[in-house]
This record gives sequence, structure tokens and C-alpha cells, in this order.
Amino acid sequence: MFEQAVKKYTPRIYKMVYNMTNNYEITEDLTQDAFMNAWRSFKSFRGDSSIYTWLYRIALNTVFKYRRQQSRMEKIVSIDNIVPPETKNNPEKSLVSKNDRQIIKKTLYLLPSKHQEVLILRYYEDFDYLKISQTLGIPIGTVRSRLHRALSKLEELVRGKR
Repeated sequence: MFEQAVKKYTPRIYKMVYNMTNNYEITEDLTQDAFMNAWRSFKSFRGDSSIYTWLYRIALNTVFKYRRQQSRMEKIVSIDNIVPPETKNNPEKSLVSKNDRQIIKKTLYLLPSKHQEVLILRYYEDFDYLKISQTLGIPIGTVRSRLHRALSKLEELVRGKR
């Protein structure tokens, strides 16, 4: 069962990790780490959520752990080459200029991780509120309030960068 989940969900997990790191080498390492962590704790998977939601949460935690370690080492990661998510099928997103998308992506990482994760899940992974709620293990009302606060704070920070 675990092997099937790995085959089925690796591309989606990889995409999420890449959206959060924008580095192929780091993405490969973190994706592998996430699946290793999942393998180690697979016996504790209770089935309260889908296996994808469970794997996604492990991968998200793996990325956040990596970020904490990087910030402790005080390395400055260049984010000048961040590629924003695809906009060809979403007219609303395509209205935002490439420069604005880069500013938004850079600014996103200044937010607390609880705000980053709801924004990434909603706008980069295109999850609905219910899926975000299940993935993060929080009520839908909390998803809505975090998303509202995150967007407000992001807008405030972006306005300050222009």
C-alpha cells in the first residue's frame, strides 16, 4: 500500500515542495526525506484522513523544518529566480504582472509559517477550504480566518515594497 502511494503521489508532493523551495536539488532531497519520514511512521497512520493528505502534511512539515534549520544557519537564499505558478488557465492570476508575482512570492516567506501554508495550499496548490482544513487538521473557520489575515498582511507588506 505504501509503495503504491509513493508512486501515485510523488509528482504532487514534489511539485508542492518545489513551489516552496524553488530549487530542484533541495526539492529532491526534501521529497525523499518526506517519504522516508512517512515510511518510518506508516504504522501510525490511522486513516483519519486520506493517505495523500497525510503525506502532504509530512512533506509540509519537512519543508518547514528545513527552513528553520536554514534560518538558524543564517544563510541567505537567493529568491531572484523564483518562478511563479502557472497563470495560463487563470485570467485573474494573469492580470498580475510577473514582477508583482515575484514580489508576492518573496514577501510570502516573510509571513509566519501558519499563514504561508494556507496561502500556498490555496493559491499555489489550488486546494479548497475543506481540503486545506483536512490537510492542516484545523477547522474550516480557522482556514478562513488565517487566509484572511494572511492576505491582509501580505497586501500590507507588498504595498511597502513598491
